[in-house]
Amino acid sequence: MDGLVTTGRARGEQIRPSHLIVYANPSPHSFDRAVVDAYRSSALEHGHGVVVRDLYELGFDPVLRADERPSTAGWTPRADVMEELVHLRSADVLVLVYPIWYGLPPAILKGYVDRVLGAGYSFRDLHDQKGQLPLAGKPLVSFSTSGLPLSWLSEKGQVLSLREIFDVYLWRGFGMKQSDHVMIENIVPNMCAAHAAAQLERVRATAARTCAMLDGSLLSEVFES
Repeated sequence: MDGLVTTGRARGEQIRPSHLIVYANPSPHSFDRAVVDAYRSSALEHGHGVVVRDLYELGFDPVLRADERPSTAGWTPRADVMEELVHLRSADVLVLVYPIWYGLPPAILKGYVDRVLGAGYSFRDLHDQKGQLPLAGKPLVSFSTSGLPLSWLSEKGQVLSLREIFDVYLWRGFGMKQSDHVMIENIVPNMCAAHAAAQLERVRATAARTCAMLDGSLLSEVFES
């Protein structure tokens, strides 16, 4: 899955929007992987391009080093971050897929935020909402999975907290277009097949809506240019 690129379009065909999926689950057989596959297949059916970055398979280093901090004199991103930034700049939408662990995304995804999404972007830039160039104006779509029911998560304040401290913070701080989050509950071993199928249909429907939105934006740019 490392660096998998699938465009879903023929040679010479008009360039279509591209989706960057960042996957953060150590298991290649997890339900999150099924979420990635469902989203990707739906986007391809709409003729869009898809790039999947499996952080665990890539061996992505989540630790932000002192010389990578934006305030450091002579700052420059390391080679692995530069590679991720190439994918990020080329994408029209950022899609995050991850499990909820102890109320938060896995550390490897937080490290991706620190090192890639925040590359060269200081806390002052975040405060002033200057807009991170590789992200500005692009939508954020997130899929999170949990073994617990949403009713319990809501009772504990988990749903609102995750939405505010992760989605909304990234969306507004980096100057993104909007944020959409699909929370998938009761993902456990030997879960009901009907439940799994219903959740994957939600994923495909979200992908279809995202494709329609991107196609609408593309048409607007064509008519305005």
